[in-house]
Formats: sequence, structure tokens, C-alpha cells
Amino acid sequence: MAVNYTTKYEQKIAERFHKRSVTDSACGNEYSFVGAKTIRIYSVNTADETEYDRNKGSNRFGDPKNLDDTIQEMTCTQQPAFTFCIEPLDNSDQAIEKSAGKALRRQLDEKTIPNMDKYRLKKWVMNANIQIKWTTTLAKNNIVELIIKTNSAMTDALVPLENRTIFMPTESYALLKQNLDFISVDALGKEALARGVVGMVDGCPVKPIPKGYLPAGVYFLIKYKGSTVDPVKMKQYDVLKKVQGYAGPVVQGVTYYDSFVLGTKGDGLAVCGNADLILDAPTLAIASHAVTATPPTGATVRYTTDGTNPRYSATAKDYTAAVTLKEGEIFKAISVKDGCVGMASEQAYK
Repeated sequence: MAVNYTTKYEQKIAERFHKRSVTDSACGNEYSFVGAKTIRIYSVNTADETEYDRNKGSNRFGDPKNLDDTIQEMTCTQQPAFTFCIEPLDNSDQAIEKSAGKALRRQLDEKTIPNMDKYRLKKWVMNANIQIKWTTTLAKNNIVELIIKTNSAMTDALVPLENRTIFMPTESYALLKQNLDFISVDALGKEALARGVVGMVDGCPVKPIPKGYLPAGVYFLIKYKGSTVDPVKMKQYDVLKKVQGYAGPVVQGVTYYDSFVLGTKGDGLAVCGNADLILDAPTLAIASHAVTATPPTGATVRYTTDGTNPRYSATAKDYTAAVTLKEGEIFKAISVKDGCVGMASEQAYK
């Protein structure tokens, strides 16, 4: 006679690996979205300086001009949601509630937080105002040199030296670890390690990022903390104990968030990458005051004519045909392609 064995299911779940947020500590929270889906940020421009003329009867300081301003509009768009139910089977009420809570934590750790990190990093890369295109092979003997070069470009743009973080995909980090100039985590301490920091290069903490979190072609990204606005308007996660049609609790949640780069602080983001990531600037030509723009293959053009940066300006437009300039206008343009960052070009009226 055959012996039938029962199948035993262990109560302990084999949890998957997960990672805490890699972007939270570098996010900017200077502006509030409380009670609003969209905010507009104004930045006032400056006046050119001239020589003081003591021989003038009036206007010795120069002719006064009205200061104009730039508007940047930010609208939250990301609102991913989830829901699932817990089948009670033979568990006690207490066990069911605990399993629902654990399942919610698992959902946040493995889906919500990683997806938010990937979105933020992509937005930061695509809107970095400093780009270093490296067309030769990245290697252990040149990666520190590239970091110093990129960091120097930020310093030349007057970005503060403190509060910079280097986000580096694991492939680049593997090369960095073999460079003798890399300072180990021992100099940082356990607190830095808890934040995901594993070393220092040129005064900046290094955060290794899992492959796939950053857009393809990124060698590293250096971010100044105050250069972005990264609102999380709402985080609502519920465990509903009794829902019609379900025997067990229903878990649901939504996160309402977004990420923006401040136009006045765009130089606080600098990316180094290959030619697939960093697009060449549009090729511009002008005839009879009309500017034509030709982007790299597969890209489009975003432009302004009022002197503002098309990467961030509320007046930026998508290029479709030649643009006729008026006297005093400047055509500023960038190449645009999803997952890439474009270099800028400009053409003054003539």
C-alpha cells in the first residue's frame, strides 16, 4: 500500500534582498507643495556692472533698467499605487494582521522605494546642467581624474564644496576600488556606512548604486543637495481588516511624488558618461534672422529665445521649424531624448 505524505508549509517567509533608499539623503526639500499640485518658482536676474562716471550730471551709476525674472513651473505627476489581499486560511486574527503588515513593508522595500530612487536619479541625470562626455574607455587609472575634472567644473560654476554626493553604478565603482587614490570607508566611520557611503574622492562621499538604477551610459553623477526639489506630497498605506468580498485584510497604498531640478542651481548636478548618454548639442544655422536646428539622430530639440535655459524654463518650446529672431533675442537649444542629457548650443540674432 502506498504511503501518502502531507506537504508542510513553513510559516517563516524566505525574504528577498532589498535596499533602503539611496536618494533620500540627497533630496532637496526647500520648497513646499503642501496644498498644491503645482508651484511656480521665481528667480530674479541681476544687472550688468559698468564704470562709475563722476563726470555725469545724473545717472553716474549707469542707466537703470528693470530687473526681469525667470519662472519655473513644477507639477507633481508620479502617483503609483498598489493593492493586494491576504488570504487567512487557518491563521489566527493576530497572525493575519501581522502578515499583512509584513507584506506592506515588503511591497515598500522591494517596489515603491526602488522605483522612486530610479525615477529621481533619471530626472537628476537628464537635467544635469554640467556634462562631461568621455568617449574613451573608462578605466581604474582614469576614473579619479574624471571625478576631479567633473568636480572642478562644478566649483568653477560656484557650486558650494560641501553637500556634494557622488552616485556611481557598480561597474564604475569596481574600477574605483582598484584605484590607489580611493580613500576607504575607514576614514568615514559607521554613520557614513549606514547612509550607503563607502569612501571619499576629491572631498565627496561615494554612493555605489545597483546596476539599472541609473540610466545606461552613466559613469557617475555628482549632486549638490540643494540643487533639486523632491516633494513627496502624500504617502498613504492602509491595511483594511474587513472588505466586502474578501475573507482576509486588503492592503493598499499610493505615493504621490516627483523630482525637479532648480534652474538657478542646475550646475549643482554634473554627470559623466559615454556618447550614448550625453547627446551632442543641436547644430544651429541662421539666415535672414531665422535659426534652424538639427539634433543628433533620434533626438529632438527644446529651445528658448528669451535668454533662459531651455532645460528648466517655463518658456521653453519644442522645435518644429525655423525660428525667426527679433533683435536682442538669443536662440538657446538642447538636444532631448528619454534617458539622455543634451549639451547646449546658442545663436544670437544677426
